[in-house]
Amino acid sequence: MKKTNVIYESTHVGVEAITIHNERPHFFLFAELDNKDPENLREVIHFFKSRRLAFLWYETRKGWHIVSPCLYSLREWDLATKQLAELIPNYYRNLAIRIDRKQGDGHVCFWENSTYPEEHKISSNLLTLFELKFDCFLPSNDTVKTKLFYVKYKQTRMR
Repeated sequence: MKKTNVIYESTHVGVEAITIHNERPHFFLFAELDNKDPENLREVIHFFKSRRLAFLWYETRKGWHIVSPCLYSLREWDLATKQLAELIPNYYRNLAIRIDRKQGDGHVCFWENSTYPEEHKISSNLLTLFELKFDCFLPSNDTVKTKLFYVKYKQTRMR
């Protein structure tokens, strides 16, 4: 008998959207596109640029991840995630973003720093994480050390 659908679990490591700086909670803004439509990517990049954020984006097997290392207050983060939900089909509030590699993920990350001086603090710890992942340098001013929280999670898959 031929197996057509096999269900399996894959384990991944991610970094959570919440961070701590000066003993206060802040949030990172993450977006995940599950398609490679260049127009969708352009719209999301425009969203991040229009808010004058520093952000990076990279290709995944199924689409794109867009990550801002800027420190957002809960109110700013909540509003931005609601606006992203209107922009991205099937958007869910990303409370964590995968940082390990899957087969088919890109090896290049793109960087845009649209912040004005001293407008947003930027997590040097999150930048370092992606610099190590992509073996690159992400130049930025106004960086601060933050505490990152990691999560290990499982995804159910079918092949």
